[in-house]
Amino acid sequence: MLAGHHALLGRARIQRVGWWGFPVYELRQDGERLAAMGRAGWFKIFMGRGQRVELADGTRWLLRSVAVGGDIWPVVVDAHGRKVAVAASVHGTYGLNTKDAAYVLYPAGSRRADRQSWRLRHFEDEVAAITRSQRVIEAAVPVPLGVVLLSFVLVRYGLPSDSAPKVPAFTWG
Repeated sequence: MLAGHHALLGRARIQRVGWWGFPVYELRQDGERLAAMGRAGWFKIFMGRGQRVELADGTRWLLRSVAVGGDIWPVVVDAHGRKVAVAASVHGTYGLNTKDAAYVLYPAGSRRADRQSWRLRHFEDEVAAITRSQRVIEAAVPVPLGVVLLSFVLVRYGLPSDSAPKVPAFTWG
């Protein structure tokens, strides 16, 4: 992690460290804790109070969701309720935005069934690779921690609207 910037550079992993008390999960890099996280789950993030996050420097965030135009998007907010990062679905991929940057998260495999490896892009540059089953991220350039946390949520749970029935577009061919 880059000091004071809340960004990740290099390899990090989410691992379980407890069951009931805080923290339940930690984002770790080289044996160092970058973030401690409370209990997770689809319902907790998208419908409940959210997942508590405490960064190594004591900064407190909440990973929860917001309703936007009939859809539900995951968002990371700070202790004052200000958005740190937000994610949404865009043309079959996921868009992740911070105050200063925009990223696209997409599956690396060509088949729908192959959703274990994911890639994170910033403009035309691939900036990170994420694996779902091992919950590992490898960032080639500094990636904001809010984007990292949202990437893990999207890789693991997707969005509620991902499973909504889709109606094929009608055209007057």
